[in-house]
Amino acid sequence: MKIKLINRPPCLFGKVFLHLIMKSIIFLFCSISLALNPIKGTGQNAEIIVESDVTLNVKQVFRLINKQTDYKFIYRHDLLKAAPNIQLKKGVIKAGDLLDKTLSPLSFTYNFTDGSTIVVKKGSVDSSERSSDKILDKKLQFQVSGTIRDNDGTPLPGANILEKGTTNGTQADFDGNFSISVENENAVLVVSYVGFANKEVPLNGQTNISVGLVESAAGLDEVVVIGYGSMRKSDLTGSIVSISSDQITQGQPTSSARAIQGKAAGVRVTQKSGRPGDEVIIRIRGGNSLSGGNDPLYVVDGLPVEGLGADFNPEDISSMEILKDASATAIYGSRGSNGVVLITTRRGKEGKGTINYHGYYGVQSLRKKIDLLDKTDYVAMQNEIAVKEGGTVLSPSEIAALPNNDWQDLAYRNALWQSHQLTASGGNENAKFYSSVNYMNQEGILKGSDYNRIGLRLNGDLKLSEKLSVQANIGFNRSIDNTSNFAADGWGAIPFQAIVMAPTTPIFDESGNYTKFTGTPWGGTNPVGYSQLSKSATSKYRVVSNIAVDYKIIDGLMLKVTAGVDVNNASYDQYNSMKLSGSGPSGGQAWKNKSNFYRLVNENILNYTKSFNDDNRLSAMAGFSYQEEVTDFMNSGRYSGFVSDVFENNNMQSAINTVPLSTGYLDSKLLSYLGRLNYTFKDRYLFTATGRYDGSSKFGINNKYAFFPSAAFAWRVSEESFMDNVTWVNSLKLRTSIGQVGNQAISPYQTLDRLTTNTAVFGSGESVGFVASGFSNENLKWETTTQTDVGIDLSFLDSRFNFVLDYYHKKTTDLLYNATLPPSSGYSSSTRNVGEIENKGLEFDLSYKNLEGAVKWNSSINMSFNRSKVVDLGKDNNGNVIERIDSPIAGGNWFPLFKDNAPFQLFGYELDGIYQTDAEAAVLEPGKKAGDYRIVDINDDGIINGQDQKLLTHLEPKLVFGMNNEIRYKNFELSFLIVGSYGNDIVNEFNKYYTALGGKWNVTQESWDNRWTGPGSTGTYATASSSATDNITFGSPSSLWVEDGSYLRLKDIKLAYNIPKSISEKINLANITVYVSGSNLLTITKYPHYDPEASWTSSAVNGWDRGVYASSKTITGGIQITF
Repeated sequence: MKIKLINRPPCLFGKVFLHLIMKSIIFLFCSISLALNPIKGTGQNAEIIVESDVTLNVKQVFRLINKQTDYKFIYRHDLLKAAPNIQLKKGVIKAGDLLDKTLSPLSFTYNFTDGSTIVVKKGSVDSSERSSDKILDKKLQFQVSGTIRDNDGTPLPGANILEKGTTNGTQADFDGNFSISVENENAVLVVSYVGFANKEVPLNGQTNISVGLVESAAGLDEVVVIGYGSMRKSDLTGSIVSISSDQITQGQPTSSARAIQGKAAGVRVTQKSGRPGDEVIIRIRGGNSLSGGNDPLYVVDGLPVEGLGADFNPEDISSMEILKDASATAIYGSRGSNGVVLITTRRGKEGKGTINYHGYYGVQSLRKKIDLLDKTDYVAMQNEIAVKEGGTVLSPSEIAALPNNDWQDLAYRNALWQSHQLTASGGNENAKFYSSVNYMNQEGILKGSDYNRIGLRLNGDLKLSEKLSVQANIGFNRSIDNTSNFAADGWGAIPFQAIVMAPTTPIFDESGNYTKFTGTPWGGTNPVGYSQLSKSATSKYRVVSNIAVDYKIIDGLMLKVTAGVDVNNASYDQYNSMKLSGSGPSGGQAWKNKSNFYRLVNENILNYTKSFNDDNRLSAMAGFSYQEEVTDFMNSGRYSGFVSDVFENNNMQSAINTVPLSTGYLDSKLLSYLGRLNYTFKDRYLFTATGRYDGSSKFGINNKYAFFPSAAFAWRVSEESFMDNVTWVNSLKLRTSIGQVGNQAISPYQTLDRLTTNTAVFGSGESVGFVASGFSNENLKWETTTQTDVGIDLSFLDSRFNFVLDYYHKKTTDLLYNATLPPSSGYSSSTRNVGEIENKGLEFDLSYKNLEGAVKWNSSINMSFNRSKVVDLGKDNNGNVIERIDSPIAGGNWFPLFKDNAPFQLFGYELDGIYQTDAEAAVLEPGKKAGDYRIVDINDDGIINGQDQKLLTHLEPKLVFGMNNEIRYKNFELSFLIVGSYGNDIVNEFNKYYTALGGKWNVTQESWDNRWTGPGSTGTYATASSSATDNITFGSPSSLWVEDGSYLRLKDIKLAYNIPKSISEKINLANITVYVSGSNLLTITKYPHYDPEASWTSSAVNGWDRGVYASSKTITGGIQITF
């Protein structure tokens, strides 16, 4: 079923739209390839083509020469104000003659310098003095040449060199070299470059100089990307964090999302497992929704995309901006409640083309092993139980015949990974391009798993005229995620089985088949067998592409029209061999699933900028956006009973046991009108107002549209006159904002009655019919998050120190939640708006830059404090306030919602030691005995029952922090990233298995060594018992599951060496850098399981470890070459 939001604009969407985008992009890149090869002339004899009779002003003549030659012009801006227009005839004219015609009537002089620069100034010159032999002004008698580099020795192409007190200047070429003639040997050169501090160089008679520029610590004129535009950092009124390309690639992250970790205050990034290609969890200022989604919106080059995953190559990214407060995110309206991550990919630059190669190889290994029982202790445990309970004790000869398998060693391996990236970029004033190809292959440390990705990117910019320009971006990725069956999460997974598998279990049975472990109440799989004979592969093809046309209507008014598409086609294939004794029905098993997703976006934006005088600056933006999403899928279910493994799941029709094929289709649409107004007065008072009006097909007619406004004000206190004497403060800005954003991250059709098919037997045959699967909720509406923010931006001590502090308060109302319904309704659950959740917190970032001296050091530390609370859960049908809602999350009602408490906390029994006698146990818990866990009687009624359960955890950290450091000395660079959290619990569900002494499964060495052994024993774990009544219950959880999740981790470290230029240039290479790096090399934590960052797949509960794929530590060596 489809839902019509509005009549769609004609000829904009569907396959016609997609084909139009691709044809336009192909045409654009063909145009770029032609524009990149202009016919260039040199010097005054270069021929300039005049295409038609035309009247030009002097500046237009300069542009005409610049486009067709290698020369640029230097002149005072007020020099040409009174210059008359020049009439030119169609034809060809030499550059020198054209300049004579233009400048001679004005009594101006010009000089063709050796630096590909034409200097124009007042004066007169005889035409005979300007010849190919006399290209310099007669007054310029002293010739100087040299090289401009940064402190690392990297050339600075395009650096400006100006003789102090004159207009005489030139620019450095691609290699940083320059040549200039000055008045005398005592002249002073002023050297400048964007992002670096200016430097004055007295010549003192030198004819060849080498100039090193130091990076500017101020950075206040840095331009950052915001929603639908860009802005000077000093003019921001909202809370935005910018992450540079160097920070993104600091630790060789395999995904773009992982690159954010530890680099932004208020942003918690969790690498939930070590599985190659797995996604990370990102939360910006806490979670706002119960089931409507908590992931931020990702926007790549202006195009909203369906998550990041591991599809986007971090090396193609130029910068990432994280929008946190409502002032910054309200422009995205219904998709901005969880924050926005803006990704800008690399683009070509004007100048000589460059080719870069970056390759690395690495090895990964299991970061930590769980200390489990070996054969000796395992047999001792079984014999202890046998003695106590009258069972059979194994004899020495029987023990000797048993194997001693370390299943962790058998399941895990040292895994290799590699990546290779080749980029080419370049361009001129009219056309620029960036292209890259990337290949990455990452073996998983769990046998049978790996991930490989091939990525292509092509970005282009084409300036068609002074008014019209086009920008296009194409990103293609193909990835294959090979993971053995059950290799990810849960108690059927290989990581789980590798722990609980008894060391005395053989790998093969007597028939030579892989053994199925039968010693647990939940069954078991053989980790070795499944890694070899179970094949599971997810293949994805993804294209993210858009094209944007910019048209200058009048001065200050620009129209930007964008069309984009995000296509993600995925297929999942799994086959369990017939040789697996634990593969279920005989003859193996097979699955085959496919899904196709695409998102089409059209945006039309007007931007207007105007400066009324030196005191008033205004910018305004208005436009509309249309988005359509379509998903169709096919699931085969489990087929079994094959006669051969040869065809695996490519011959599913031969299966004996089949299930009906299921298919589905989903679509949704979003129509939006948006606008923003920025006003700046005297560069001190900054105002921003934003609004977006969204309409979504996911909601009913009563609530289809919603308006999301915001307002912000900032005061640059440092610009006030009373701050003139406060010399240690370079910049001080106070910010405040308030606004609303929304969330519509639910499945389509929730407002409609829904049907599904089912079968029933009538007589001797089976009939198919429709049954109700969901009922309508026409009053379903948007989640709305209202957020206020107060912030301080401070730069001090020559901008070496920068400090940012924010306090925020967020309140989300009308929570979208799939609430459980009573059985009498005939439905299990329904999506409805149930209540209100609150997040409030404090975050700060302090950075320091020391860019002078032999040792250069950049350091930053960020910290975040967030508290979440369920404020309201609504009222029932009788008007009573609801205090609790049971959660439909997997695991029963382990994580219910309680009013006035943090959401999704573990609910269960609190343990208080161990019963020392049978009589003591019989008082509160009949049936219990000495050695069993004692449960706290919360309500003191003398009975242990469900009324004695309580909230046991605080899964949200009290503090999340990150620390980045970069130290440079000569040609060496050392960088490292430290991350961590404090004050958070982890639900370690493994504790109910591997601390339960007495079954046939394996347990931890700690639980065996510290077990209760009799009255007066100080053991903290229950006694070994074959019944294991309390120890492995699948019912209610307890405080036994709760662990301290605080940790401090050296996440990334990298040591690089830049090969001296004197060596690299001998082999015709511009730059060579070699490095060695590591990840997860050191972790300090009390958490006993594999990884304190681990979290199960549920997005609502962050910090629930159900047997997640273990994390790895990595050592990598790489090389970067610039040709």
